[in-house]
Amino acid sequence: MRDQSFPKTYRILKRSEFTRVYARGRRLIGHYLVVHALPNSLGHPRLGLTVTKKSGKAVVRNRWKRLVREAFRRNRIFLPSMDIVVTVRRDIPVPAYREVEEDLLRLAKRL
Repeated sequence: MRDQSFPKTYRILKRSEFTRVYARGRRLIGHYLVVHALPNSLGHPRLGLTVTKKSGKAVVRNRWKRLVREAFRRNRIFLPSMDIVVTVRRDIPVPAYREVEEDLLRLAKRL
């Protein structure tokens, strides 16, 4: 059985790392997500996640974050070695997990 954890080594946590990806990375727009990606030398992908207050109240924002994290965690072996910052698009109701996963994988294939 493969590792199902989501340790800190797979997360982008510092503001400076987010801004580096925004400034130098490539931007792709999907149906639900906007992905900024920049290659890294770590040998594995890392996820940064932003969900603004314009997306909804705390319950809605937390649901988005859980869905995106789970999609990343389950599919990280298929993702290239990149720093990936995912931003949720505004004014879109929270979709089912499968739709978020498909959107993330579709964008990852274009990287």
